[in-house]
Amino acid sequence: MAATFGSGSTEYEDPQFQEAATYFHMGQWEKAIRLLDILQARYPGDARIGQMLKDAHFKAHLETNTAIKEKRFIIHWRPILTRAVIVGTLVLLVMAGFWGLRARLLPMLAEAQLQRQQAQLMNAAKAALAAGDYDAAEQRLAELLTRTPDDQDAVALLADTRWQRELFALYDESVAADNAGNDELALSMYANLQMKSPGYRDVSSRILAIRHTQELDQLMQQAQKLLILGFESEASNALAQIQSMDVNYRRSEISDMLFSLQMRRGKRILAQDPPQPAEVSVALDAFNAALQQKPNDPEAMTEARLAVGFLRGRESYEQRNWLSTINSLRAVVAEQPNYLGNATASMLFVAMMGAGDDYVAGNDLLNAYEMYSQACQLPLPDTTSACAKASSVVPLLTPTPTPTLTPTPGPTAPPPSATPTATPPPLSIFRGRIIFKADHPDLPGIYVMDPDGANREYLGTFQRYEQMFAELRETERYSPDATYRVSTADVDGNPQIIMHLPVTSQFGQLPPKSVTRLTGIAYDPVWSPDGAWIAFVTAENESDDIWKTRPDSSEQVSLMRNDWQWDKHPSWSPDSQRIVFFSNRDGERQLFVMDSNGRNATNISRVPWAEYDPIWVK
Repeated sequence: MAATFGSGSTEYEDPQFQEAATYFHMGQWEKAIRLLDILQARYPGDARIGQMLKDAHFKAHLETNTAIKEKRFIIHWRPILTRAVIVGTLVLLVMAGFWGLRARLLPMLAEAQLQRQQAQLMNAAKAALAAGDYDAAEQRLAELLTRTPDDQDAVALLADTRWQRELFALYDESVAADNAGNDELALSMYANLQMKSPGYRDVSSRILAIRHTQELDQLMQQAQKLLILGFESEASNALAQIQSMDVNYRRSEISDMLFSLQMRRGKRILAQDPPQPAEVSVALDAFNAALQQKPNDPEAMTEARLAVGFLRGRESYEQRNWLSTINSLRAVVAEQPNYLGNATASMLFVAMMGAGDDYVAGNDLLNAYEMYSQACQLPLPDTTSACAKASSVVPLLTPTPTPTLTPTPGPTAPPPSATPTATPPPLSIFRGRIIFKADHPDLPGIYVMDPDGANREYLGTFQRYEQMFAELRETERYSPDATYRVSTADVDGNPQIIMHLPVTSQFGQLPPKSVTRLTGIAYDPVWSPDGAWIAFVTAENESDDIWKTRPDSSEQVSLMRNDWQWDKHPSWSPDSQRIVFFSNRDGERQLFVMDSNGRNATNISRVPWAEYDPIWVK
């Protein structure tokens, strides 16, 4: 039995059905009817084929009666028109939205641009005002108010700009009066400015500065009046008070006045008749105070050095240590034969006579003769006893008759003796030069040379100068006024620099205070002649390096940093501008000189043997 058309999609498998459907859709009704008749006969029960055949007959008839030609292509206009309408509607909507949005955005953009320009003008005005450019600030604000006259911020800032201009003009006039030295007018104008604008700029500090200067002026006038009246001590105190209040106030003038006062005070003490040896220490304080004003003044340095020499000699004299007395006083008398009248020469005479007697007792007749002969030539009214003793020793030295020595008349200083002396000359006579130890292979001992390494001289053996060398080094531990002394002691279990304080009438001997508290050990401190610094050696940075510190510990500076080398034994130059030390940085121990800031270190030894422990003689 044949399958029906609608029983299971059999028509899709029949080629003629596909062909008939194509003709049907193309409007070729005759071809479609022919094939549909065949299919209807083949599938008699299929309703669709029958309906298609019926429709094909109807449309063929309709076309025949209406004279419609056969269609080859079918254009479906309805969906096209529908889409076109939709697209057109959308385009119109988009265009309408764009113009509406544009109509609303343009005013907003214009407003935003205007606000931005106003903000720029306001910021420029504020910046100009902060910089003190009042013209530029007013110009920007005027431009801003031209655009927005009701801008209250701009109005307020313009008023403030004009107020600031007025204040600055008053300030400028006040400063001009201040700089011209018209203190009263400047104070009046500053006070007016303070009332108008409290805390304006630096007005308060300027007022304080003028009043401070007026106070200093009053003290200066007081000191000058005291000087005229002859009250030098009170005048000196007033000038010292001025320096403590402001070290830069008329600095050179006050320094000159204080220097002159202290020098007159010290010289007046030394010139007393009869001499007052017990007051030489007071004179030394005066000379040291003068050196604080002019650290390099040669006259003050000479007076201070002579006073120190006399005091040391007097101390040794009281202890009957004749050789030490001679070492100290011989240099004083050689430089000033009439120092303290005849007191110094008389003490030296007694010491030489005592040393001569000691040499005679020890059967050292050559040195005894030397002592007696030098005593005989001292500038004293009567040295007959010394001359007689020298003459009495001569026959014991040689069988050849020797003329008897006679006293040298008058107070003139003796010429240097050409006879070798048992007592070495004092190291203090080498002021400005550098004394040091040298392991010379042929002549080891104590040497002296210039700071640039020139003019090297051999002084003597280590043993001969051992005590004198140690004493000279000890003087470097003291402050310039000899009031304070620095040394090394344990501080919290670690060797550090300490300062010994002077005895006071109220508290007696105070305990020393610590100057350094470093993690590494610190030792070998020496005080600069100007009193400003203390140089020392520390292992703070592993190797031994030279540092310096303020006496009050307020500033501690490493002058140089070594990796493995070490620098030791610093000693200041007399002007406190350079430091000599010894170092192994070139291999063997050598002497170096550097600036007080640690720069420009220069080897002044330049020898193949060791040289060390330098002392720059002050």
